[in-house]
Amino acid sequence: MTKLDFMHRALQLAEKGRGSVSPNPMVGCVITKGDRIIAEGYHEKYGGPHAEVNAIREVNGDLLGCEVYVTLEPCSHHGKTPPCADLLIERKPAKVIVAMEDPNPQVSGKGIDKLKAAGIEVEVGLLEHESKELNRTFVTNMVENRPYVTAKFAQTLDGFMAQSDNESKWISGEESRKYVHNLRAEVDGIMVGSGTVRYDNPKLNVRLAEGKDPIRIIITSNLEIPLDSQVLTDELAKEKTIIVCN
Repeated sequence: MTKLDFMHRALQLAEKGRGSVSPNPMVGCVITKGDRIIAEGYHEKYGGPHAEVNAIREVNGDLLGCEVYVTLEPCSHHGKTPPCADLLIERKPAKVIVAMEDPNPQVSGKGIDKLKAAGIEVEVGLLEHESKELNRTFVTNMVENRPYVTAKFAQTLDGFMAQSDNESKWISGEESRKYVHNLRAEVDGIMVGSGTVRYDNPKLNVRLAEGKDPIRIIITSNLEIPLDSQVLTDELAKEKTIIVCN
């Protein structure tokens, strides 16, 4: 296997955290010795151990002579977990290969500098584009200080989204609806207008996929939302519905 193969594997592992780690990024880690993988790990859930920690747990003892492939710069600050850079320094790998620097200002190069200062060789930029694309939501949050927004709508071939009497139902098919529910499981919030609530009475939760329900945000100019709407009456409404009115 090549260096590219090892980093591709780390990216595959990182993907497993999709929908479970927000607002943290998805991160995967592969530890190699020679031309073989000896340990793997990924960030499995928000607040849980980071990818490097989960991978190192599979290795007994130090990492002398090993190379560590990680899709995002090891953290250097104390958050919900201790710094991964410190753990790597303690275990003494020969080299750490990082796909991309962490755009979080609290880290942003500090983890890499820390490893180098401890005498560990560091390479940065292997499959950087792929890593940034995987965590485009996190990168947008950190770099632009705003949410990453996905616009979702269904449209007929002749350019319509609904009938004028609002009697039309599904335009999209079953496969599209499953895809939408996967999207819902990945995001922190889902926003609709009050018209959608009145005419469609949606739940705006995750049903056709596995994952957490997003916060529901309803935009309205006059609070014309029926009190028996599903967004106001189901269990999710107690903590996860925000109504924005002018």
